[in-house]
Amino acid sequence: MTMANKGSDATTVAVARKSLDSACDDLDDAVRAIPDMLPDDDVMANPGLVALLLRVVVARRRLTGLELSLGAERMGRVWASMPQ
Repeated sequence: MTMANKGSDATTVAVARKSLDSACDDLDDAVRAIPDMLPDDDVMANPGLVALLLRVVVARRRLTGLELSLGAERMGRVWASMPQ
């Protein structure tokens, strides 16, 4: 049963990481599509760009939460297996 959990945990993290990668790629593409952007230029974000930014934030938080949760779970297993 533990092996199934490890596999599903790894799959869940892999899916979350892929979601973040996809969101970042889409955001990069949108920013590159802004015409004639110079380093000191101000850019007004349209609703589509804001949605992409939020998608990246949500995906990053999801991945971070999963990684923290799995790390805490592993630490709990290690702690429980240590001789008292």
